[in-house]
Amino acid sequence: MLHPQSPKLKFPFSFSPFFRFSVFPILIFFIFLIITSSSCGKEERLYGIWRLQTVYMNGDTINDSLQFNVIPKYTRYTFSVANTLVVETSIMGKSVTSPDGFYAFKKKSAINMRFTLLYKHYNIDATIKKLTSKELLLEYEDDGNEYLLEFYSLY
Repeated sequence: MLHPQSPKLKFPFSFSPFFRFSVFPILIFFIFLIITSSSCGKEERLYGIWRLQTVYMNGDTINDSLQFNVIPKYTRYTFSVANTLVVETSIMGKSVTSPDGFYAFKKKSAINMRFTLLYKHYNIDATIKKLTSKELLLEYEDDGNEYLLEFYSLY
């Protein structure tokens, strides 16, 4: 017995084999582009000049930073693309700049900063509590004290 053949659907357009197989790599490329551009955000937001606005020690605001042997307020931190760190501050009216400085991301939300300022070497392993284009919060522990550094972007 003969079975009636089902009619073939006709479309006003047809996909050529070239078009059908060339869309897949383009789609993969755009997905890769979206994933890589969203994962680089943290480092890109850190680049630039940040001013240390407030220093908290064990939850209390430090007003006299030299008394507690911590970095003075209003110190400027410049994070570059090449992982160099320049720290600038003013002590008794004199401008002081770190002769060396380096930073590196340790984990997704951790950073290591190393620099020398006023003959004191700092090696800070901090947790990034908040990082936006305008605000940076770093938390670390030193000599049994917990510090929270609050920065604001200068650009």
